[in-house]
Amino acid sequence: MNPRNAAEIALGVAGVWLIVSRIPELGVSLVYPIAEPEGSLPWFVVVHVGLVIVCGLGLLLLRHRIASWLVPTSQPDLSGSVAGFQAAAFSVLGLFLLAQGLADILAQLTISVSGSQGSSFDRFAGPIAQTAVGLALFLGARGVATIWQSLRTAGRPSGGGDAGAA
Repeated sequence: MNPRNAAEIALGVAGVWLIVSRIPELGVSLVYPIAEPEGSLPWFVVVHVGLVIVCGLGLLLLRHRIASWLVPTSQPDLSGSVAGFQAAAFSVLGLFLLAQGLADILAQLTISVSGSQGSSFDRFAGPIAQTAVGLALFLGARGVATIWQSLRTAGRPSGGGDAGAA
């Protein structure tokens, strides 16, 4: 398995997980709707869950393109070093956090627009932080993988046989 294949698999798994993790929430919100004061269905719940599911579908359907962007050159199979695989994994985790953070920001915006609760920075702080961490992980995945490798091999002799192990 080369790093591009590993990235494709990880992106597909992340997409499926995003979809599957929101299906119970969507089902509960449709079966037992939290009624607004005027009796209507709070559409922001459906929009939030729908956006996360769309992001999951996007990861699933675009995994080949995203993986080729993450690992642009053809690389040999993973045998000794797994730094490329780790960078791809950090990128996928970053994409997941980014998608979920953006969905949460949209949910908070729709709550603010609907006027059901007052606008407060406290409600936006978590989703903004999650989006920032996701973006940083996605863009800085190679650096994080390098730091991870340095931490894993700290204190070992430089000729260690498992220096590239995860």
